[in-house]
Amino acid sequence: MELVIDGRTMALRWPSGVPVTDVSLVLGDTVPVRIRVEHALDNCTPALAVKQTIGSPDLIMTVTGFVREDDWQTADWVVNTAPLQEALDSADSVALVAEVVLVAPDGAQHTSRPIRVTVRRDILPANYAPPAEVLADWSELVADALTAQLPDALKEAGVELAAATGQSTLSSGDAADTWTIVGGYAMTWGDEILAGHLPDSCRLTSISTVYFFENPAANQYCLRIWRLTDGAYSLIGTSAYVSNLSSGQTATWVFTPGIPLTRGDVIIIQVCEGIEMTPYALGMHAVLTPSVPGRGLITEVANPPTVNGTMAPLMTVVVDYDDGITLGGMELATARQLDSLGRDVRQSSATAEAAARTAGQSAAAASTSASDAATSATSAANSATEAQQALAAIPQVDASGNMTLAGGLTAAGAINANGGVNIPLAVGAPTSESGVNRLYAAGMGGASNIYTAAAFLNTDSLTTTGTATITKTVPWQMARIGIPAGAHTTIQAPFEGPSSQWNYSSWAGFSFVWRSTAAAKVTMGFGRGAKTIRTDLTTDSYTIIPGNGLAFNFGEILDITFDNVRDTARNGYTVRVREIYALNSTDGWQVKTTTSFIPATQNEPIPWTVCKIIYQQQAVASSSVYENLGGLWLMVTGAQTNNLYKIATCRGVSNFETGVGISRWVTDVINTTSGTAAVNAGPGEYAYYQPGNINPLFYGLDAIGTNAIESEETADFEDINIPL
Repeated sequence: MELVIDGRTMALRWPSGVPVTDVSLVLGDTVPVRIRVEHALDNCTPALAVKQTIGSPDLIMTVTGFVREDDWQTADWVVNTAPLQEALDSADSVALVAEVVLVAPDGAQHTSRPIRVTVRRDILPANYAPPAEVLADWSELVADALTAQLPDALKEAGVELAAATGQSTLSSGDAADTWTIVGGYAMTWGDEILAGHLPDSCRLTSISTVYFFENPAANQYCLRIWRLTDGAYSLIGTSAYVSNLSSGQTATWVFTPGIPLTRGDVIIIQVCEGIEMTPYALGMHAVLTPSVPGRGLITEVANPPTVNGTMAPLMTVVVDYDDGITLGGMELATARQLDSLGRDVRQSSATAEAAARTAGQSAAAASTSASDAATSATSAANSATEAQQALAAIPQVDASGNMTLAGGLTAAGAINANGGVNIPLAVGAPTSESGVNRLYAAGMGGASNIYTAAAFLNTDSLTTTGTATITKTVPWQMARIGIPAGAHTTIQAPFEGPSSQWNYSSWAGFSFVWRSTAAAKVTMGFGRGAKTIRTDLTTDSYTIIPGNGLAFNFGEILDITFDNVRDTARNGYTVRVREIYALNSTDGWQVKTTTSFIPATQNEPIPWTVCKIIYQQQAVASSSVYENLGGLWLMVTGAQTNNLYKIATCRGVSNFETGVGISRWVTDVINTTSGTAAVNAGPGEYAYYQPGNINPLFYGLDAIGTNAIESEETADFEDINIPL
């Protein structure tokens, strides 16, 4: 089987030039696989991953170990794995999905368009027992490869490497007989208070604490984490709320998706009450460790947030750590720790290799004598410092903590390069490249309809300013707003939708019908916090601003400006998006300005041909971290080859008290034409998170849309309020 992959578009084709959409195989075949990479990624190492659905963490078949022959890379593919037998069960054939993953020397992964692979049982002998050869755990490959690259001196000294991955549960020690009032606690992350913390970096996922008091704490409470940065504490994470605590109850504070922490970070843990997050003191079972500056006593911390507290609480902490290895069974080492040990093993000096030998001897001693393990670990760590120039072949690590071995192979768990969205490919479903992509974009086909709800345009409550007129073309569905020549207006269009949430909402996105035949600006606010709407301002002004005198909150505001001026040199239109958001009360409100360019001829003017405005979130966003989890798209009509354009990325909002998400839009129109301009308004649709808090609609739009973003710039919010 010969595949040619375009290193720019990641499209697959046969050597003849025909696109690869389907491959048919027979169980038991041994298939020679040849891959040629064209253009920019020809120095990458390929890997072939086959699974039942796109995004599945369970691999059915894998092909690695490609050997370069001229401009091809070749390997054998044996179609007889035990997981494939399980996938077949009693069926005569099974439909799978394959992806070619190109791993660059810097560890970056590039994934091809998906291919449908059909495997038939056909002629497999009844007594044939296939081996379980699928490579399900890439971390074992990491350990083997690292071992192969260690200096001989270390191998002879008995150093052994083993893969390590997963979670760690840390404890602050035994409970004391005395309890005190604690609302906050300062510490250095990774110090001896958290026994067992070995990795340099991790993601804090939960903290459990025990409280004792006379009266139940009936309100709702959250835990906030502050980190010392540039001499001041900044908020880096807020837990989900817990409610109605009774005396002696364990409270578990969950942080989603986790707070990145590094050994040595100086942090404060703070209890807050209610949605106002008022600092609160609870009676907490305490650990009577001496309070020293920087640990225990909040009052001895420079520039602390407003918290109470005098004593270290009894804590159980759960963290996720990076994939890594154990060295001689002695200590959990992450990829980042290994990377710091050195660059060039082949040119190591005799002194460095002798120090590495000492480290290996210490590791061997530690693995055979539990009583001396701590001493051996200290000795090995000191020796490893001297060996920093010795271990050159230890791979580089990218920003996500993934490890790249010599030759370009990346090991980061099961290959999953598409964000984890599963697409069932049932018998009879479209199997071509375009068909698979469109199933992807539809958000798993019909299942997406279940997770959406109608938002009806309330044409009875449409309002305008000035001399604009409203015509209901379909009551409670469609309306046309006319703006006379030389006039301007501000239109407010409310929606009626489901109110099926309580304290939390799984709202994930919104789309609505909108079109203007003149220059216009459409603004919408969503998420927590009041919003103030202003009318009849210039298009550079902010129509919606945060309410209550710009009081800090976690909602967002988006405004999209269409100037309707065609760039004749570039043959298209510029669209500006301004996102108003706040991460913390210290930094206050920020504005991220995104400029996009949509190619269009003079017969396809923007926003004349805009049909829908779409906002979707990939996942639930953190209130205090900007993660680019939201996306803003325009769907346009006309004769464009591409009719879906991504015009901005956004922080997104959490699902706490976001209600239905967006309840109205506001449009400003200034008609500078000689005729009547019009805005056409229509119904919308709310999207909700599917199980696992994922939103397939986001992945679908991202898969088939065109990224029109050209520039992004963030600055402090400064209000612009200029009346017309």
